[in-house]
Amino acid sequence: MAEPDPFHSPAALDEVLLDVAALIELSPHDRKVAENRYRRLKTHLERPSSKIAPYLVDGASLIYAQGSIATSTTILSGTEDDRFDVDAIVEIDVPDDWDNSRALDLLEESLQGFPGVTAIVRCTRCVQLQFPFMHMDVTVMDRRQRLAIARAGEIFHSPDKGEDLRVPSNPWGFTDWFRSQVGVGQALFTEQLRRHRATASRSRLQYLDEQERQVVAKADQHDLPPAIPNAIDAQEAVALKLLKRFLNLHYEDKGQPRPPSIYLTKRAGSVGFVPAGLTAQLYVLADGTAKIMREHLARGTRPQEVNPSYPADVINDRWPRPDAAGRADMKTLAEALEHLADRLVFMAGASLSDIARTIDELFGERIGRAQRTLLVERYDRRESVAPVLSAPRSGGIYAPAVVAAPERMREVPRHNFHPVLMRGKRDGRDGV
Repeated sequence: MAEPDPFHSPAALDEVLLDVAALIELSPHDRKVAENRYRRLKTHLERPSSKIAPYLVDGASLIYAQGSIATSTTILSGTEDDRFDVDAIVEIDVPDDWDNSRALDLLEESLQGFPGVTAIVRCTRCVQLQFPFMHMDVTVMDRRQRLAIARAGEIFHSPDKGEDLRVPSNPWGFTDWFRSQVGVGQALFTEQLRRHRATASRSRLQYLDEQERQVVAKADQHDLPPAIPNAIDAQEAVALKLLKRFLNLHYEDKGQPRPPSIYLTKRAGSVGFVPAGLTAQLYVLADGTAKIMREHLARGTRPQEVNPSYPADVINDRWPRPDAAGRADMKTLAEALEHLADRLVFMAGASLSDIARTIDELFGERIGRAQRTLLVERYDRRESVAPVLSAPRSGGIYAPAVVAAPERMREVPRHNFHPVLMRGKRDGRDGV
């Protein structure tokens, strides 16, 4: 007898997770502000006094978005502050006589005086521009080899201690791969996400100066050429945002390196679309990745993930760490993802008040409080009023905010979601 699909009705939990996703992402306003800063980065580095300007090749060099901002999966990275981390690539032709730290040295010099920065910090592979509520990590890529693979090249690894070296890289190609994997999103899911964004979206980025205010206002009136790719509303991308937010909080006090965002992004693209909804999508992503970590631990191996567009680019070359530290890294990730999967199972059969406490745990109390406020407002707008929560207990939303409280308040009906591995549900492939 065919086993019934346990994901047939996860709608209530999906609604909660859509609120969370809308709360942690860039708002349309924030995307426009970020776009303007990419344009100003290009202008600033091409100015006559820029030390790196002579090495930008007209018609060949590009300054463009990479990482989460390019894959449309940027989220709030801070737990106590509202901060976004975005990334940019600067392509140059590096002279033969430069050592492997020279390019980052000149980039750091050339970024001095960038409008509105609060600090400029030299990192191992980039130079970081810090603004209120936003960091921009700027990386130099050497394209001198003119490889046959579009926009592939080498970036520079220049630590405070240890050897300076070059690392094969193709973020442009990786972005194309991810976007081709997830597409633009399913129409029904995109409409659901649009509705949640309409009430949950929060603008956080402040204008650096009057020029930025005017440019963003112009963008509201006349579309400017995009500096960052268009937003993706695919369910796979939204599940990835939720996973990244959970891991940010989980690792905050661990003292261990988190897996690189690009590794998680490749996992999300490889999993593919799960028809049963956002909760199921997140469950399959977390559970499947945890199983991969457990398999490596059992075999004494480690993941070696390459960029599908350029196999020389090993996207997790610094994680996990070597030897025993690397085993600890994989074990920590497996345990974190197993916990997330377990909490999703728990929320499937939980009361809304228990769901609320679990959202606080997984995604942060500030996000949880904002989500509960949205939920109350949503129920206040219903034509027929019904209680939201059972009797008052910590972490819940109490009935007086929604309806006059009887002696014992009733719960919103529980939803039906009992996740298992979705094997064989998508084109005959495993769900992990």
